Amino acid sequence: MFNLLAKRLSSDLLICIGLILFCLSLRVGVVALRFQELNEDADSYIGIANNLAAGRGFSIPDSTKPTAFRPPLYPILIAPISSPDLAWARAVLNLLAAAGSMIFIWMAAENLGFSRIQKGLALLVYGCDPLLLRYSSLSMTETVCSMIAAALLWRLVRDHQQESWQSHLLTGIVFGFCVLTRPTFWAFGILYGGVTLLSWLYPRLRLAFPTPRQLIIVLGGTFLIAGPWFIRNFIEMKSPILMTTHGGYTILLGNNEAFYAEVVEQPFGTVWDGSKGPGQAVWANGINQQMDALGLTTEIERDRWQGDLAKQTIRENPVLFLKSCWLRFVRFWNIFPSGPAVQNVPATLYYLVGVWYSLLGVSFLVGLCRVCRVRCADRNWLNWSAQQTLLDWTPILLLILSFTLVHLVYWSNVRMRAPIVPAIALVVGAVFKGTRIEESVCVEKTKSLHTT
Repeated sequence: MFNLLAKRLSSDLLICIGLILFCLSLRVGVVALRFQELNEDADSYIGIANNLAAGRGFSIPDSTKPTAFRPPLYPILIAPISSPDLAWARAVLNLLAAAGSMIFIWMAAENLGFSRIQKGLALLVYGCDPLLLRYSSLSMTETVCSMIAAALLWRLVRDHQQESWQSHLLTGIVFGFCVLTRPTFWAFGILYGGVTLLSWLYPRLRLAFPTPRQLIIVLGGTFLIAGPWFIRNFIEMKSPILMTTHGGYTILLGNNEAFYAEVVEQPFGTVWDGSKGPGQAVWANGINQQMDALGLTTEIERDRWQGDLAKQTIRENPVLFLKSCWLRFVRFWNIFPSGPAVQNVPATLYYLVGVWYSLLGVSFLVGLCRVCRVRCADRNWLNWSAQQTLLDWTPILLLILSFTLVHLVYWSNVRMRAPIVPAIALVVGAVFKGTRIEESVCVEKTKSLHTT
């Protein structure tokens, strides 16, 4: 028996390593073809990292003025390797993050009772994802963020099977790293907290969510990591900023009269490039001029003003706002890349990406159906919505839901989907039938229901 178990573990390990090496080879090819892009700094992460390395603190690039416009974890991470001649080190970081993501996905799949085929499929879905392959050659947060998201899913699935306070503390720490990479994770935390509260108010639902004590431990771990950022902002920015000063700009970018007129009211696929009006650059310049004329000089003032202007636009244009929400939903889940990302992409590759995401979308829906309702070994239908789904799968599904909801209102494109690719991979992995372990879990759950 022990020999058979050891043989299976070793074969599983070899499969995992083989798939990781295969997917990393794809990324090495992308990095080799686009190596020069590693020194491009579209989001100023490298500039902030250079300031950190030079002792100027977390400040606007080429200055000493403190900023909270970008989340801090990635600039801190690349600060020692931010110089142009260390672009190769940032590429290695992306490769290591991709490998780490696949390891965490594999471990989460193990906790979900996946078969070998299911685990392999989940790894391939993540490892061959065109979006994440593309960002392997960029000094941006996508690859690192997806790794931390995969670690969070593994921790949350595992927490349902462990009671130790150390386990919950570690989960809180991982979540803290998540919110310091993408503030959107706070929406997931709120949504997950809401479902947890529901489990306390209605114990008859039999939801195995954290107890109040466990939740306090998780929040303590989160504060250990995210608390210093909050305190730093209170001291340096004179304001208790929990996330960033980027939210006002992001919501205004997708909710302004120019965007509504030049994109939302135009045929689907229209890009805000000036083909239907002045264009995004002209609009952004005009917004900056308005803020300068109003004497808004600090990030906090400008962030608040932009957020207020976006809310005013939404109130005055409710129909166009709803249309823009649908557009953002489609963009978030788009099967084709769009905008500047399409430039210099061969037509064949463009359509292959569309085919990949089309197949992935169908598989995701099938997997979602299997997750929500599973045929048990005793031939009774057991609705997992109150048992297995809300026990093991809820973190996965809520992560997908929370990011989708946030980007219904805030600026959206396919890139925003990167952090939830690990969750999508796990759902797609559920397409195939699970192992006997999974069936026995169903039987035990069914028996427990019959005896209560």
